[in-house]
Amino acid sequence: MKKLLCLHPMLLKVSLLVIFLISVLIVSAQDEGYSIRKGDMLNVAVMGHPEFSMERVLVLPDGTIQFPGLGSIQASGMTIKDFTALLTDNVSKYVVNPVVTVFISLLPSQVINVVGYVNRPGQIPVFEPASVLEVISKAGGIKSLRKCKKIMIVRTNQVYEELSVKKLLSEKNKDNIPVVNVGDTDYVIEPNEVNWSQLSFFTTLGYIAVNLARILN
Repeated sequence: MKKLLCLHPMLLKVSLLVIFLISVLIVSAQDEGYSIRKGDMLNVAVMGHPEFSMERVLVLPDGTIQFPGLGSIQASGMTIKDFTALLTDNVSKYVVNPVVTVFISLLPSQVINVVGYVNRPGQIPVFEPASVLEVISKAGGIKSLRKCKKIMIVRTNQVYEELSVKKLLSEKNKDNIPVVNVGDTDYVIEPNEVNWSQLSFFTTLGYIAVNLARILN
C-alpha cells in the first residue's frame, strides 16, 4: 500500500493534469452550445502555456474580452465551440498546435419580476425565455386560481399584454402560451374581493346614522 502511495512526482503531476483536463473538457462539452453574453465570466486554459491562460475574464459591455498578447477579441453572440475555435486560431500564431479550452465561470444575474396575487412575489432567476405560467409557478403560484381573472405582462420596452387566467389554463397547445424574457414583469392582478370587515363597519355606521336621524326628528 505504501509503495502505491509513493508515486513519482512527475507521474503525480501528469495524473493531476489529466484529471483537470477531463473535468474541464466535461464542463466545456456541456456548455459548448451556449451563446456567450455580455457580463459572462469565462475561464480560458491553453495547455502548457499559462501566459495565454486566464481565469474569470469578463465579457465587456461591447461584447469583447481582453486577451493577453492578443488584445481585444469579440466573444458575445458566439457559442463556446465557435469561440474556442477562434481563440485556437489566434493562439496558433504563437503556439504550435495549441490545446484551448473555454468554459463559463459565472453567468450574470438574469431575472424576471413577478408581482401581485402570487404566494412568493419577487425576482425569479432565469437563463432563457420561459412561459408566463412557468415563471408564476416558480413564484409559488397564484394564491387562488378560482378568484384570479387576469395576468398582465409588462415588457422591458413598457409594452404590456393582458391575459385571461382561465384561457391560459385551458390552453392545450403550450406554444400558444406567451413567453416572458429577462427583465419582463409578470403582474398577477389581484381580484376585487369584498372586504367584509369594512362592509360591516359602514353598514353599522349607516344604521346608527339612520336611527339618530329618526330620534332628532
